[in-house]
Amino acid sequence: MQKNSDNKVKINNFFIIHLDRATKRKKQVNFLKNIIPFKVSIISAVDGEKLSNKVISSHKLDVLLPRYPFNMRSAEIATFLSHRKCWQKIIDDKLEGAVIIEDDVEINSEFFDYNLDEALINIKQGDFIRFPISNREKPNLFFTSNKKATIFKPVIIGLGMQVQIVTKDAALSLLKDTKTFDRPVDTYLQLKWKHKLKIQTVIPSGISEISNNLGGSLIGDKKSLLGKFLKEIIRPAYRFKIYFLSMLYYKR
Repeated sequence: MQKNSDNKVKINNFFIIHLDRATKRKKQVNFLKNIIPFKVSIISAVDGEKLSNKVISSHKLDVLLPRYPFNMRSAEIATFLSHRKCWQKIIDDKLEGAVIIEDDVEINSEFFDYNLDEALINIKQGDFIRFPISNREKPNLFFTSNKKATIFKPVIIGLGMQVQIVTKDAALSLLKDTKTFDRPVDTYLQLKWKHKLKIQTVIPSGISEISNNLGGSLIGDKKSLLGKFLKEIIRPAYRFKIYFLSMLYYKR
């Protein structure tokens, strides 16, 4: 993994989002710190169990279209606030950007190091570059494509917030537009007609998610069979709206 030396946008900082009470993940955090040859900061994640009712209620507003059909869980609100905390640190520390990584990520250096370098070569202010755990996105416009890495603008932005490069201008725009929010952070990023960020995807990302080996997900919740059934009925309709609006925005 090489530090970006020639590019106008200098990205030399990694932020690892870590929930203080998630003690089973501490070993993985330390491992990531040791293998990342950048300046690493541990960002204490916002704890969903400690959110006040006022904070929770302020982020359950129907403020964006298409309407998000589910009630946001406190853990989802806390995750969004944790990413906002990272974006704010980019601004407060006067950084040109940072790589933000969650603490349940495992890195395959053979792919990740090379693809991170590729992403940093031509990065520009305003860019937001995703490293997803799986390739489920249809390319719209290719920026880089070779035997090891493909970087492209997706037609529909995928879900997941495991690893991203966030530039200063992207962080500033996101902070301005998400003072209130009504859906999880990755679902918000799908609304490209709203935020108008230049979001790119890197595949293969060289990362995987290992939360099951670290005590399980900190966001998941338990639902009744009826609740799960209703969610499976509602979700496809919401996804269709995202698809329709993404295609409409793409054609403009």
